[in-house]
Amino acid sequence: MDSDTVGYFEILVSTVFWGLIPIISIVIGFPSPVFVFFRVLVSALFFYAINRNGLKLREFFRWPVLVSGVLLGINWISFFYAVDIMPVSMAVVIYYSGPAIAIYLSFIAGERPNMMAMIGGSFSFAATALMFLQSVNLSLYGFAVAMISGLSYAMIAIISRKAVDRLRSSDLVMYQTLIVLIMTAPFLAFMRFHLTYVNVALIIFAGVFQTGLALILWYDSQRRIGIQTVSVLSYLDPVFAVIFAFLILGQKPTILAVISVSMILASGSIVSYSNIRALRKLGEKTVI
Repeated sequence: MDSDTVGYFEILVSTVFWGLIPIISIVIGFPSPVFVFFRVLVSALFFYAINRNGLKLREFFRWPVLVSGVLLGINWISFFYAVDIMPVSMAVVIYYSGPAIAIYLSFIAGERPNMMAMIGGSFSFAATALMFLQSVNLSLYGFAVAMISGLSYAMIAIISRKAVDRLRSSDLVMYQTLIVLIMTAPFLAFMRFHLTYVNVALIIFAGVFQTGLALILWYDSQRRIGIQTVSVLSYLDPVFAVIFAFLILGQKPTILAVISVSMILASGSIVSYSNIRALRKLGEKTVI
């Protein structure tokens, strides 16, 4: 299996995991910072178990690692708060304005945005605009919270790309989860929550698979197929999230939400096809 194929498989698996995570957070019912804390606690233990290099303070205190860790904490807290106060279908569409923003800012990480990726980003912005129109009647506050998660998502993709050039994906995620753990620990002192056997099982699943493994796959796919392709394929997340929200929570998406998610899926398909065709042409030229 070639590197590009592995990269596509990695981002597909991570999108399935992340499409399910907002439903897990709703089922558990914890305040978003508390949910993030326990999720990250489990993932930190997971990374400690598989990491053989240990914690290196010199790497931990590099600015891309610190900043990306703080952004990750903001991203998760705001996103899980958003799905608590508005329908999952709306929250995830707004959240995935992040990959579109990352496409337009990918030059910061040394990548040149291609035309098809920018078209895909435009589809995402249009989908976000539709969600804004719907949020006028439902929750402008929820829209604002979801937009914070989207903006932080974009900056994580850009800044983490600078960090992953010098670190293994698993090391970067371990450092980031430790930062988020420190950020969210104080919330345990004044927010109410109740642990049950079911909650503990779901938290372990969220920490190991939906945080640890999914992040490793996401960062490694960036290295294999680039920020632009990963950003567009990340649009599969809301598709899975809407499906899971309907099947598990009974949340029926609105017509605007279905249109928005369809636009996101279409943009990802277009860009993926253009990238595959470009790779084939390159291969043909190499053979000739």
